[in-house]
Amino acid sequence: MIAALWVENRQSNRWFGKLKAWCRPCDITASLRKHHKTMVLQIKYSDYQGQIHWKKLYPYLTSCQNTILCEKGLLLEGTLFRRFESYDYTLRLIRNFVSDLLEKASIPPPQLSMAYIDRMAVYPEMAETMLRYTSRLSIVTDMPKYYETQAEHWTTFYGVPITVSHFQDALTDNDIVITTEPIDVPLPLSFDTLVFTPSPPLVPIKGTVLYDYRVGLPYPYQRLKPPPMDDVYFLSGLYTLGGIKELENLVPIRCSDGHDLYTADRLIQRLQILRTSA
Repeated sequence: MIAALWVENRQSNRWFGKLKAWCRPCDITASLRKHHKTMVLQIKYSDYQGQIHWKKLYPYLTSCQNTILCEKGLLLEGTLFRRFESYDYTLRLIRNFVSDLLEKASIPPPQLSMAYIDRMAVYPEMAETMLRYTSRLSIVTDMPKYYETQAEHWTTFYGVPITVSHFQDALTDNDIVITTEPIDVPLPLSFDTLVFTPSPPLVPIKGTVLYDYRVGLPYPYQRLKPPPMDDVYFLSGLYTLGGIKELENLVPIRCSDGHDLYTADRLIQRLQILRTSA
């Protein structure tokens, strides 16, 4: 069973509110939601004191996995639990979004250069998908032997030259770059590059850096999700913790660079403009 916890701040500066908080530090409500074999325990913690009393939550959480769905920044140190965090599902959404985008764009592969940063070879399926849309692929990785072996097979099958490198120089002059992890170092990109990454970059990056993917939450799972929880984060938990593999077929309807929203059609227009001006 998956636990989905959200905290509601009910602190008050009024004397009556402070008195109530002293007498009753919190309210907890729990609701078990089911869809086939998937069970989600929604737990709402109303906080009156500005701190979480985990001992009061333990009776609800003991029957759940010790990895729980909750908001970022929730202090879990010293407890038996940890916040669920994973990019596995987001990478599959990126794969679906980029595939849908390039299928619609119909850009000839010789006119599109792409690069993939997968330091630990966590998702080689992405690289193979990219080979369908480009005539030149660069892979930057800390696992060169693995990807060199894969590259030999892929080159034979797809006829696309693949550069496998440990160095970031391989990222120059690419139209699209995809990463499996947050970007934490400067990269040699141009301002025209489209970068698809699972989370916001930790350093300034040239190009349009896209993350924050949005999907339409399938109806059967709408009842399972706590109202304030992010849709993709919740689906990621169902996919990884609950093993609901059908979710990996969803295609994001848009993404964001933190400022503007981008649909596939908007990005297609941008790629076509770049092709025209090249």
